[in-house]
Amino acid sequence: MIVTRRISLIKLLGFTWPRLLLLVVFIAIACVLYEFLDGELLRALSYVTGFLGTALAFLIAFRNNHAYSRWWEAHRIWSKLKYDSRSFALLVQGLVGGGDATAAAREELIRRQVAFAWWLNRYLRKLEPGDELDGLVSDEERGRAARRQTPPLALLQSQAAELKRMASDGLLDSYRHVRLTELIHGFNEALGSCERLKKTPFPMQYTWFVYYTLVVFLFVLPLSLAGHLGFWTIPFSLVIGYAYIMLEYVGRYIETPFENAVNDVPMDSISRTIEIDLLELLGETDLPEPIRPRGLGYLY
Repeated sequence: MIVTRRISLIKLLGFTWPRLLLLVVFIAIACVLYEFLDGELLRALSYVTGFLGTALAFLIAFRNNHAYSRWWEAHRIWSKLKYDSRSFALLVQGLVGGGDATAAAREELIRRQVAFAWWLNRYLRKLEPGDELDGLVSDEERGRAARRQTPPLALLQSQAAELKRMASDGLLDSYRHVRLTELIHGFNEALGSCERLKKTPFPMQYTWFVYYTLVVFLFVLPLSLAGHLGFWTIPFSLVIGYAYIMLEYVGRYIETPFENAVNDVPMDSISRTIEIDLLELLGETDLPEPIRPRGLGYLY
């Protein structure tokens, strides 16, 4: 997630240079054709540019609204996961029977919940978990979960099994067991919702249509301006065309919030917040540092 108000032109060009290069080629073609085509014909293309630009603006606006809705939904899922993880840890600390007999079990449940947040993070980004899982789950459990198709689900299964064991041993009454199990079901719902956003992209037919309409618009734009502005077409086409390129770029990238890119939901930051909060509830003082923005203000 970009958390800075500063805009780096170099970064913007790095993200959008293929379409900008296409626009520059179209402007060069327009400059050549300006010498050979009738000015009236070029000015008549202004009608085409006007209709195409208006239609494209509506198309991009619809897509960007949908893309932002996807990004915001992903952020809400992870914010709720943070809230529910805290609730789970508080319930484990306060509702599970006390004493030395259950102290190890309480700590294991809370640490495994931290591991679930980190592994869900890595699972969505298609990355292998690293040292962030050290001390949270045993090597045996980590290996067993890694062999599963959905590793975070394996951790939830272990959580449910541990609660069932404690209930069978009389350490949890039925109400407490049900309440904690409901939270685990909520974590599974978060997992499923993230998978839905990850595996259900915006309809590709619409994406293609926006792209090809943008290409046609970028081609016609400098031609139509050439009939009115001559070689002043170059700066005006760059400004107008690049504005459309940037608007299309924004929607194209924020509609995928789990791609390990600067536009992602800040899952590293949220996972680390969950880790710090839950370890503090365990009474630990040697806590990891919060995730800070990188570079020009990119929070992962």
